[in-house]
Amino acid sequence: MCGSKLDYKENSKSENQPLISSSDSIKSNGVSIFRLSLVNTFGGLIFGYNTGVISMVLALPFFKDNYSEINQGLLTCSILVGAMVGSIVGGIIMEKLGRKIAMLMVSILTVVGAIGISLVPLLWGVIVFRAILGIGVGISAIVCPTYVGEMSPTEKKGTLGTIFQLAITSGIFISNALGFALLHVQYNYRAMFIIGAAPGLCLFATFFFIPESTKWLNRNNTNPATDLLINQKKKHSSNNQGIQALFTKPIGRFSLFIGIVLAINNQLTGINAFMFFSPSIFQKAGITSLNYTMISTICLVGWNVVTTFIATFLIDRVGRRKLMLVGTLVMAVACVGLAILNLLIKGTTLGVLSIVLLFIFIAGFEASAGPLFWILVIEIFPEEMREAGSSLLNAIQWVFNIALSFSFLSLSQLIGQSAIFFIFGGFGIVCLIIMYIYLPETKNDDEDEDEE
Repeated sequence: MCGSKLDYKENSKSENQPLISSSDSIKSNGVSIFRLSLVNTFGGLIFGYNTGVISMVLALPFFKDNYSEINQGLLTCSILVGAMVGSIVGGIIMEKLGRKIAMLMVSILTVVGAIGISLVPLLWGVIVFRAILGIGVGISAIVCPTYVGEMSPTEKKGTLGTIFQLAITSGIFISNALGFALLHVQYNYRAMFIIGAAPGLCLFATFFFIPESTKWLNRNNTNPATDLLINQKKKHSSNNQGIQALFTKPIGRFSLFIGIVLAINNQLTGINAFMFFSPSIFQKAGITSLNYTMISTICLVGWNVVTTFIATFLIDRVGRRKLMLVGTLVMAVACVGLAILNLLIKGTTLGVLSIVLLFIFIAGFEASAGPLFWILVIEIFPEEMREAGSSLLNAIQWVFNIALSFSFLSLSQLIGQSAIFFIFGGFGIVCLIIMYIYLPETKNDDEDEDEE
């Protein structure tokens, strides 16, 4: 099946080659690369800070004492539901209005959502504005990696793509560090929420200094000199494009299958349970002091940032496939180890060993599933299916994220953390086997198109 994907791309290359090369429009110079880096940086910070801030908010005594686990789950999941909607809407906006307009909408939704959360007094108001903010997060998760991937020189695609994940992890770290710094400040959670507007304002400023994607311009007849040729191309290719091709063409179904496996590996192996609920995990593992719990969490998310550099350094050197397989193996082993520890050991020793294995898990995740998901959900599809395919897969991974985030606390009470960690490890093992058999290497798939 891997071969069919590569054969398809070779056969369709003459139909889909861009008339304006992205490597021509963006030179490998410091200014241009810097601007592309800013897009993924601010988009990733919007994602990371605003999803990560909830872990520290829920650790505050006010929320632990006054809100049930169901309400805490609603606070966590509201932004994820919004992000799922945003990932679907974002694909449509990107296709119809362009990448820049989609980024502008991300900025507006982020600022409105973050300010609204910080001002409304009632739980349901917070949930509504968290959902609005989530729509912006969902759009950013599609448009920023897509734009950067389309405008990057081939040799820089992987490295620039990992900046999005690096910014996500940095945003999570910043939210946790600020939460600890503001621990004893009155109305601290409101301050923590409103800071989430800052990366939205920064992305808004970036809007004025970047061009529209050349690949989108080519497909939408915005260059009069090439209108005639593009129209001729569209007569031959329009019936094969979009969401229909995902289900009617073998390469579309294959790419979608691989993408769903990537989404499962990205979410159902437990990363967001560890990030969102790490204070609760540490407390149940024997670290009961609030200060020690928060410090442990900050160290964990700091390590999350550091290990992202593994993928940034290696992705364009060793390729996507090898990194994904090795990282997933590390994740699965760490999860099974956590499960066994929770069965055999209690008290402070369990807490210390749990931290060690969580650090190992995160190193594996950030070297593989974390940054590679955002790159592979674009690269595994032929060019004419990328907007529809990446949008659908982003929506699917948000569904998995919602299911896990909403159920984790309740499930940990019902079946225990050990059983949950076994489940996480099981998902990792199954995904590892499937990816070993079917996941293609996509490192150089776009090279010929960009050169032409």
